[in-house]
Amino acid sequence: MKSQAPYTFAKPRRTFLLSSFAFLFSIFLGIFSIDTCFCMDYRWDGGSVLTGFKGAAELVYFAEGTTRNGFEEYLILRNPQEERVQAEVAYQFPAPAETISHKVELEPGALASILVNDVVGAGKDVSIRVGAPGGILAEREIYFNYLGIWTGGNSSVGAQSPLTRWYFAEGTTRAGFREWLCVQNPGKDDANINMTFFLENGEQVQKGAILKASSRSTFDVRGIVGDERDVSVLIESSIPIVAERPMYFDYLSSWRGGHVVSGAGQLSNRWYFAEGTTRQGFDEWLCILNPGPPTKARVEYIFNDAPSLVRTYFLPGGSRRTISVNNEVGPGKDVSVLIEAPSGILCERPMYFLYQGRYEGGHVVMGSNSGSKRWMFASAPAGENFSSWLCVMNPGKTEARASLVILGGSEEKHISFEIAPGRRLTFDINAFSAGIGLPWLLISSDEELILERPTYFSYEPKVESAPFGFAAWNDVQLMSPIRYCDYLGAQFHEAYPSGGDGKPDHPQALQPLGECMRDDNPKGKHPGVIYGVYGEAAYFIEESRGRGTYSTTACDVLSKAGENVYAPADGVVIAAENYLLYGKYPDMRVRIAIDGHPGCHIAVLHLGSLCVERGQRVKAGISLLGTVRDLVPYFYSGPNPYTREDGNHVHVQVNYRPDIHL
Repeated sequence: MKSQAPYTFAKPRRTFLLSSFAFLFSIFLGIFSIDTCFCMDYRWDGGSVLTGFKGAAELVYFAEGTTRNGFEEYLILRNPQEERVQAEVAYQFPAPAETISHKVELEPGALASILVNDVVGAGKDVSIRVGAPGGILAEREIYFNYLGIWTGGNSSVGAQSPLTRWYFAEGTTRAGFREWLCVQNPGKDDANINMTFFLENGEQVQKGAILKASSRSTFDVRGIVGDERDVSVLIESSIPIVAERPMYFDYLSSWRGGHVVSGAGQLSNRWYFAEGTTRQGFDEWLCILNPGPPTKARVEYIFNDAPSLVRTYFLPGGSRRTISVNNEVGPGKDVSVLIEAPSGILCERPMYFLYQGRYEGGHVVMGSNSGSKRWMFASAPAGENFSSWLCVMNPGKTEARASLVILGGSEEKHISFEIAPGRRLTFDINAFSAGIGLPWLLISSDEELILERPTYFSYEPKVESAPFGFAAWNDVQLMSPIRYCDYLGAQFHEAYPSGGDGKPDHPQALQPLGECMRDDNPKGKHPGVIYGVYGEAAYFIEESRGRGTYSTTACDVLSKAGENVYAPADGVVIAAENYLLYGKYPDMRVRIAIDGHPGCHIAVLHLGSLCVERGQRVKAGISLLGTVRDLVPYFYSGPNPYTREDGNHVHVQVNYRPDIHL
């Protein structure tokens, strides 16, 4: 970006003088001691749901996958056979990167949990192909901090074969949603694809593309159909491919997370969903794509302790319809669903939740178009911070006698049960799997059943995030003082024109990097600043504070108290000190003289401990400055209005102060 001269502001509005009484009092309390640097755990909470395998698969494909900052991906492999299985795992990337592969040997019943980040490295979008003669069970789990503001996770059982046609019923570009299509071409020839987007008003939008051989591509649905559209998708290809649809969201500005689903290869006139609830803290929806002529759908809502409820819905031709299950069945119901239509349709069930008042998020599943007498799940995460359930639906006319086997290592537990026709049951896997390590599930029945496994979690990140830029100034990219795994968003705002010593700071306008989620001070924008998508994370622009400076002259980078704080720029520490914020609140700050810019320094405020000293050289994104101070006792009585977190942060601004130096 173009070089900017230091800005001068003619009318400083306020100055802050140290109160000698407050200063002596703070020393008396021992507040200014330097603590040992430490890092608090920040967990990503959410939920996911899976349908099981009806049998072991010799091939499984996963189109979605990424090891970008804030994403941790796992490939879960389970050998359900009585003999050793050797699986070959191939990782495919956007062209022109070449495929890499490795082999995994599994003893009978054994589990392999592969952290994909460790295998392919950081910053990769990746699809996976798993091949295993004799058959294997495979799941892919992804945990994330999307844009640094929406945490969650999702799971997928992938697809068992590439196809030339893929359907998705759910999809939206409404405010607070980000929808993507991930398409894998595992073949040796390029693929010509056409995407048809079915909108809620019957309109259709077409988009073509070429997929290079042995590669993966990603499409931004909002960039294709525009904002505020509910959308279903049909992807057609000249050769067999694989497709998944990840979505990330801030649902109704209440519950944040993400979910993913593999496409359906065909339409059906019957769809089943075993899971579903309208209990407090859950919103359940049905999304129905009807690509054909107008028709009607019969929807049967099936409960565990009451007769079914039947509704009929009109489906316009060539469009998508959305149904609120909460509105149809009322609150407090556990509910399975059967959907029937005279012609081929496609159905998905998204759910959004605040699980037990602790974990916020959402999950989605493609309906099953047939039942099975045998189901297997490669995993059933249970234990501290993970809660798994098994939802069983009997859509038939006959009572089913079934057994649930929970296996893990040399341990196993057998549960026999009966389920009446037109009924739904739910099993608490955490309770039943107590004492069994790394459990997996085998269900068998004398009648065809429908099964799903929802899981809710609070995940602790395992991968050390790479440094990333959150702003730029002149020719300097400023690195985030908070690592991506602990990042809770950035709020740019007006800096005070003067420092605590009463002298002008000449705070510099920063160019935010990332996606602007909200601008509440459009009149305060510097003419040279552009709000676009230039980086990895999200940011907000606060409303005016009446300080007479530009809206991006300061930035609060949010995180939990106690998280590590890193240097935003290369340079030399010219101050690592205690001071009184606003002349009354004990605080610590670091000033770094920026390399190549005489007279300019970057100030980092609100530290609870210091790990550097004056004269020390620091490197952007690498050198540890200290930890985030707990500001809640001083400033915050409620959640931050932008991130809905508790408001702790480090304050960063670039000043032109030639008088402050070593």
